[in-house]
Amino acid sequence: MERFGPPPTDQRAGVRPISFYFIDPTSGGGNTFVTLNIRPEDLTRTSPSRLAVHQTLGRDASGWVDNFGAGLDSITIAGHTGWRTAYGTGMDGAAAFEALNQLINVDYHRAKQDAIDSGIAPDSVQLIFNDTLDGFTLPVAPGPFVLRRSKSRPLLFQYNIALQAIAKEIEPVEILTPNFGNPANGVIDLDTTLKELTGFEPKIKGWLDEALAGVDGLIGGVSDSISGFVGMTNGVLGTVLSVVKDTKSLSTGVANRLIGVASSLASVGLNVFRVVNSVSGISDDIKSKIGQVAAAYNEVLCILSNSLRPRKVYEQYTGLYGASNCSSTTGGSPISPYAGLNVFSLMAPDKDLVTLSGAALSGISTLSGMDSVLAPLPMNEIGRMTDMITSGVTSI
Repeated sequence: MERFGPPPTDQRAGVRPISFYFIDPTSGGGNTFVTLNIRPEDLTRTSPSRLAVHQTLGRDASGWVDNFGAGLDSITIAGHTGWRTAYGTGMDGAAAFEALNQLINVDYHRAKQDAIDSGIAPDSVQLIFNDTLDGFTLPVAPGPFVLRRSKSRPLLFQYNIALQAIAKEIEPVEILTPNFGNPANGVIDLDTTLKELTGFEPKIKGWLDEALAGVDGLIGGVSDSISGFVGMTNGVLGTVLSVVKDTKSLSTGVANRLIGVASSLASVGLNVFRVVNSVSGISDDIKSKIGQVAAAYNEVLCILSNSLRPRKVYEQYTGLYGASNCSSTTGGSPISPYAGLNVFSLMAPDKDLVTLSGAALSGISTLSGMDSVLAPLPMNEIGRMTDMITSGVTSI
C-alpha cells in the first residue's frame, strides 16, 4: 500500500486539552486549573492589527497607514459542560459548569479586589487561557459570561464566554516565599539583627582601633566616628521596629519615610565596614568580626527592601465620611462621627520620627553610593562623613 507521509497531528481532547489556569497570590499562592472536559462547540480567536489608514485628497484613491504592529487578541468560546460524570474528574455537567462559573465569574474578580485591599499589585492576579489544540496561551480578562438553557437540550448547561487578551505573552509570576513581603517575619528578623548589632556596639571601637592601626596618615577619632554611627543607626532601627510591630503602620507616609531613612543608613554601614574589612594587614580574627558587622547591615538592608517594604494601599473612606445623601433617614449608613474633623490627620498623623539635616543627607548620599571595592574613599573622609551623618540625624 502506498504511503502518503506521516499520520496527521493528533487532536484528541486528552492529548490537546483546552483549559483555564488561575494564578491567585492573595490566597497564599494557591493556583487553580479548570480543564474543559468537553471542548467548546465553537471557538473564535480574532487577531487585530493596530493600524489606521489615512485617505488622501485627489481623484485617485490613495492613502498612507500608521502601523503600530499586531494588536491584542480576543477570544470567544461557546459550548456545554456535558451531562454525565466525566472520567477522572468526579464532576458531572452541572458541577463542571459551576467550577467554570466560580473561576471566571467569582474567584477572578474577588482576587482582584483582595489584591487591592491587601496592597498587592492587582496585575499579579492572572487568568490564563491555554489552548493546546490551536497552540496558543494568553493571559486574559473575562468579558460577558452567558449561561444558556435550551428546550432542545434541557439537560445541558450551555455557556458563551468572551475573553480579551491583555498581553501577547505570559509575564513571569512573582513567587511569594515565607520571608518575602511578610511583615510578621520581617519584624522577627529585624529584632534579631538589631540585637546582634547592639551586642557589637560596645566592642566595635576596639575592633576598629586594631583594624586601622596600620593605616598611614590616619587622623585620630575615625574609630570614634564610625562607632558613634553604629550607635546612632541602632537607635533609628529601634524606632523602625517599634513602628512596624503594628502592621497598619506600614500604610502610612511616616513609615514610608522612616523605612527609607533606615535603608539608607544600612547601606552606608554596609559600605563603610566593607572598606574597613579591605584594609591590608589586619588579622583574620578582626577581619571576621568586621565582616560580621557588615553582614548584619546587609541583613537589615534586605529586610527593609523585602519583608518590611512599605505597602501600596488603596484607602476605603466610607466609614470616615459616613452616609450618602439622605441615606441616614432611610435605614442607611449613619452620619460619620468624624464629620467636621480632619480625618487624614486622625488616620495617619504626619509626624516624622527621624529627621535629617542637609549635611547628613549629603553624607548618606556619598557613602551609600560609594564603590567599596573599586573606588573606596580615604578612611579620614569616611570618618568625617560618618560623624557628619551621626550629628545630623535626630530621633524624636
